[in-house]
Amino acid sequence: MCAHAAGGAADQLSRIVSQQLSNTLGQPVVVENRPGASTMIAAEQVARSPADGYTLLMATVTTLSINPALYPKMRYDPIKDFAPISIVASTPFFLGVNAALPITSVRELVAAAKASPGGLNYGSSGQGTSSHLAGELFTSMSNTQMVHVPYKATATRNTDLSAGSIQVVFGNDLLEFAKTGKVRILGVTSAQRLSGYPDIPTVAEAGGMPGYDASVWYGLVAPAGTPPAIVAKINDALRTAVADPAVRQQIMSTLGGDAVGSTPEAFASVIKSDRDKWTQVISRAHIKAEE
Repeated sequence: MCAHAAGGAADQLSRIVSQQLSNTLGQPVVVENRPGASTMIAAEQVARSPADGYTLLMATVTTLSINPALYPKMRYDPIKDFAPISIVASTPFFLGVNAALPITSVRELVAAAKASPGGLNYGSSGQGTSSHLAGELFTSMSNTQMVHVPYKATATRNTDLSAGSIQVVFGNDLLEFAKTGKVRILGVTSAQRLSGYPDIPTVAEAGGMPGYDASVWYGLVAPAGTPPAIVAKINDALRTAVADPAVRQQIMSTLGGDAVGSTPEAFASVIKSDRDKWTQVISRAHIKAEE
């Protein structure tokens, strides 16, 4: 089950993976879209489904690591209600600035923000979203101040960035705008450089901020209590699928990120560490979920 609407990144990834799993497992794997409530509708349904391996969730960092800090009355427990299978893919945000600014590197952005506290605005996909948190983690680790401007539509946000109405954006859809010459890409928010864009530095290395990582991961989970043998079988099939060079290229070209494939234990560790990280960011910045 996919917690996002058809056509989005999570849906596209789910369909890439489902085809490969169908081939490997020898049975149909159907994608069902259940968007809404910041991915919580689908998560709750999967959490309450039979633990037989036939109902899985394409979860995201929002589902399992961010929502717990934003919604204290969630109707599922990200740790107790799911059995992690594998991280499927990880996508960073691109840090982009309006090209008219005399800023050509992350270090120059930090210097400009320090020289004029609150003088730069950064746009996000909305209050409490992962792009918002990427910006808050940036200002926290760089000891700077920028004004957050949430948008309902990323197209409007990117148009405003191109026009200079806002100066900074952490977004995964900036490359096309960069080709127009109106947006300058300074870095990626992942811990390592992307395989598809090796010339773009990470924010951590380009900004002198070791440990900065604001990646969005997608991972398969099953209902808690799913037999370990079933989890292992699906994990093997998934890791075989994402190891295929053609699949890896498809994920890069579609999502702008890297295929991963991990053990269930490694996935569980990422869920917990990201939950701790984003809870601290949300608490420090006093971020509240949109009503």
